[in-house]
Amino acid sequence: MKKVLLIICVLCSCGLSAQEYTLQQLQQMAMENNRTLKNARLSVETAKEDRAKAYTNFFPQVSANAVGFHGFEDLVQGSMPAGENEMPISLVKKGFVGSVMAVQPLFQGGQIVNGNKLAALGQEVSQLQLQMTEKDTELQVARYYWQLISLQSNVATLDSVKVQLDEVHRLTKNYVDAGVITHNDLLRVELKQQEIASNRLELENGISIVKLLLAQMVGIGEGDYHIMSSVSFLSPSLPSIYLKNNEQAVLNREEYALSQKNEEAKSLNVKMERGKLLPSLAIGVNGFYNTIDSHDKTNGIVFATLSVPISDWWGGSHAVKKAKLQRLQAENDRMEAQEKLAIDIQSAWNNLVEAHQQIDIAKTSVQSAQENLRMQRVFYSTGTTTMTDLLDAVTLYTQAQSQMVTACATYQIRVAEYQRK
Repeated sequence: MKKVLLIICVLCSCGLSAQEYTLQQLQQMAMENNRTLKNARLSVETAKEDRAKAYTNFFPQVSANAVGFHGFEDLVQGSMPAGENEMPISLVKKGFVGSVMAVQPLFQGGQIVNGNKLAALGQEVSQLQLQMTEKDTELQVARYYWQLISLQSNVATLDSVKVQLDEVHRLTKNYVDAGVITHNDLLRVELKQQEIASNRLELENGISIVKLLLAQMVGIGEGDYHIMSSVSFLSPSLPSIYLKNNEQAVLNREEYALSQKNEEAKSLNVKMERGKLLPSLAIGVNGFYNTIDSHDKTNGIVFATLSVPISDWWGGSHAVKKAKLQRLQAENDRMEAQEKLAIDIQSAWNNLVEAHQQIDIAKTSVQSAQENLRMQRVFYSTGTTTMTDLLDAVTLYTQAQSQMVTACATYQIRVAEYQRK
């Protein structure tokens, strides 16, 4: 057991010429380099711009218009009496007309105020979604990290088994050369050696893929790297140190906060629909300037507008009722989210406790398999057992070690998952 642990420590901490990373370093790199997180931050900036845009609705709406023209003939033609005759008159052949108008809304049924509240709510939602993405990214990095530790540890186990098989092969060959046993036993050992080598190749391939996935997530690049474990992998801490209050944990979840924001948004939508049925009041000013046939003239007016959406009341009342129903749905969604999150957190805790119990079971199995292998080697060296029994003991030892490593990695992943809740 100590020999295997030593090999694991060497694999996990010896970086040689490659860069070494701890889990915390990898998670920090993911916070800086992960593209999904970058997009989530851009979504926050987009929401900020939407809020700033909504705020401009409080200000006057200003517009300018200009028209220049030149007619083929005078636009105004006529005549006027001149004694017994008439004198033709023609005016306005060319000119320019410009105006600037500013309209300040005074009352829009609360649509501007509530629209700004919705925009602010959208910004808060994008921030919560960013926090969720950050936690999910940290969790996925942890999963890849402990998968990699597990695979590397299993390679260490196979290397340890290979050393023992090499010794068995040497001893068996001596027996064959001495004519004590048949060549068949030597072939069995060699087949087991080939099986171990094949399994090691599969593990190496798995390590390569997981390292690529982890590198892509944290933005390391294509260069080789090594990871270091900051905790005792085979002697993990007790689950009790991670225990949290379920009720408070639910209230702290971003998912629950999002359900609250959704309910709040639906309430604002009810107010927005009501606002569409209320009168709109605005005041404004319009300035004119024109030059027609070289005569300049300026003028201006001050005005007020009142708009009453009478026909909108027919369908608008149904829109308000629809918005109210959607608000009730959002309330039910919030309560359901609260209940499901509580179950989710309790399930994560149960998984964490179970994973730790699996480690205890795996430790016992390793001790039994290790002692069985030791005894079978002694029995084989004294000729009181068969090669089949010895190789079965090697298989059981390998499986027990693998199960132990898997249990430890699973526990660390369950810890990360529970802390994410």
